[in-house]
Amino acid sequence: MKASMEMQDNSEKSARERTDLARQRNLLANERTFSAWLRTGLSAVVAGLGIARLLGSGGSLPIAHSIGVILVLIGGGIYVLAFWRYAQVSRSLEQENMRAIPTRLLNILLAALLLSGVLAFVLLFQR
Repeated sequence: MKASMEMQDNSEKSARERTDLARQRNLLANERTFSAWLRTGLSAVVAGLGIARLLGSGGSLPIAHSIGVILVLIGGGIYVLAFWRYAQVSRSLEQENMRAIPTRLLNILLAALLLSGVLAFVLLFQR
């Protein structure tokens, strides 16, 4: 009887450890996904600036300027979407006592990225 209870205790402990490790993997996956979205947004902003500056310089391709503006706006939208999704998943994980990147820090990051997008947008119209 005692051996049976010890096996059950070990089994429960092992199950708890596996569950904790799975939660940690979920947290890290959420952070990797957030990082990937930010890289995608940054790529859109840079592509927009590059297209507008390289192809739209001198008025040779007016459509290039429009494409550049659209890509910069898409990049800003991706930043907002990435933050929203990260915060949503983080709240879900916090209910399970998992600690994520502090939302305040991400608010600062989001503001900086959006500001850089706005500045990039302004740069598009300067000659």
